Amino acid sequence: MISLKEIEKANNITILTDYKSFANASALYTHILRLHKKVNLVSENSNLKVALLCIPWFDKVRTTVGSSSELIIDMSLEDDSLYDLLKKENIVINKKMATALYADFLLRYDDFFSDEVDGMVFASVSELIALGAEYKLCNKMIKKSIPLSLIRLKSILFSGMLLKENASLAVLKIGLDDLKSSGASFEDIDTIMKEVLNIVHVEKVVLLDGDNENKLLKEI
Repeated sequence: MISLKEIEKANNITILTDYKSFANASALYTHILRLHKKVNLVSENSNLKVALLCIPWFDKVRTTVGSSSELIIDMSLEDDSLYDLLKKENIVINKKMATALYADFLLRYDDFFSDEVDGMVFASVSELIALGAEYKLCNKMIKKSIPLSLIRLKSILFSGMLLKENASLAVLKIGLDDLKSSGASFEDIDTIMKEVLNIVHVEKVVLLDGDNENKLLKEI
């Protein structure tokens, strides 16, 4: 769990992030800047996507951790919502933070189609919009900015997809060469698997390793 007390003590802080955690990382980055501390955003794998351009500080992300960092916070390991922590600690959420936190809700709850969405989620989102979150920009960029690499990967996975057990089970197969040829990332497969769940009758999607005797890689 993120320790605000440790943040208060440190003067040079690094926030490690990735695609899934960047929205929260951006909001935390803004908070630390307001404390007048030196802070860096680092994505060592450089796997942030253009769709995240709507989130503040995208252009500040580096690929290496500075040697002078006193505190390193790995946001990719944080499952809890930063929004809940900020509210609990009565920390003021400004427009930049509201935009980043709205983007986190959008990603966390699969464009608000997740079964985990409830009234509290919509109440929180409503508050962030009232605080100035650029929700229209986030919706457009995150939901509608589809890279060509994702389209290529869809073509590969869909062409080899099998429906079994009266079409309730969808089987996808992926190999390393498929990923390389499409230019997509492994995270993109998650997006495609969730889309397959929208097919009529499909209740379960499995991903097999085409390079390793069809070993099960993931299922949802």
